[in-house]
Amino acid sequence: MQEKMHTKFLKHLLVWVTWIGTTQMMVLVTRGEIVILPSLAYYIPSIGWFYFCTNILFKGIFANHKTRIRKVVLLLFLFPAFYFLRYLILLFYGQFDFVEFVKNREEIGYSLAYYMQYSIFALGYSYFIYSLERQKRIQELELNNRQLEIQQLHTEYNFLKAQVNPHFLYNTLNTLFSHAQYYSEELADNILKLSEIMRYSIEGLDKDNGMVNLKQEVHHLQNLIDIHQLRFSNELQIDFAVSGPVGDFTIPPLVFITFVENALKYGELKNSSHPLIIRLDAYQDRIRFYCRNKKKKKVFEKSSGIGIQNVLKRLDVSYKGKYEVETNNEEEFYTLELTLYV
Repeated sequence: MQEKMHTKFLKHLLVWVTWIGTTQMMVLVTRGEIVILPSLAYYIPSIGWFYFCTNILFKGIFANHKTRIRKVVLLLFLFPAFYFLRYLILLFYGQFDFVEFVKNREEIGYSLAYYMQYSIFALGYSYFIYSLERQKRIQELELNNRQLEIQQLHTEYNFLKAQVNPHFLYNTLNTLFSHAQYYSEELADNILKLSEIMRYSIEGLDKDNGMVNLKQEVHHLQNLIDIHQLRFSNELQIDFAVSGPVGDFTIPPLVFITFVENALKYGELKNSSHPLIIRLDAYQDRIRFYCRNKKKKKVFEKSSGIGIQNVLKRLDVSYKGKYEVETNNEEEFYTLELTLYV
């Protein structure tokens, strides 16, 4: 930052030295001499006025029409201050009586000429800086738009890929179901349940409003539990109960299934003294979901938390400010309670 300011200072210094040197060479050629004091009395207030205009007076002058008019009017009334500053510089060198200086039309004319000249310089410089900044903002916007377009293409590609993969898996499960019927009715039945869950996840997320009937969620939640029971030879201790008019409500799909899947994955569920407890209660004004499980002592795969984060984001869309999530992560037990206000 300091290096940038130093470079800017040197550039400005070079411009002013060149400008003053050029004008004084013209004076020398035309008059045959250079008078230092009058020259300083013009240059010092003029350069000071230039920077006052560029940094304060003309700041934001190109923002709108009203601002431009207001600042131009103010510019007309500030000449006396500029003229008085020039008098102070001359007074420092013991020159000029104030009354004579004020009445001197030639001095007023010269001062007004310098005042307008350097005001125009400042206006031009301010517009130049404004144009550079505007162009920079346009380039940044174009760059951001290109990045957004690329990101959108990636998103669309990932969305299409995410659609293709579940549909392929869903069709594959149907094929496996047709073949499994000849070997094991129980296996075929669970493949069908897994296929139904897959179809539910695809069709539920594709709905325009992103909502499904709560009764469907309960049905596929039971399917998920049945599949895991088959996997562990019906040894899982699960206490699952539903109450209330679940068919009267709609929710984002896979909300409760995601929480239960997390408990099935990381819970110790073979202890009859500490079963996985799942409660889903539908009331007139709210839906309450409760899940409590004993934690496994050794977990070989750590949770990324992506699934639960995704659920919470979807709840923010559908139930913004109308849901509560409470978790209690104890040493041996994990409890989650979700309340949706409808």
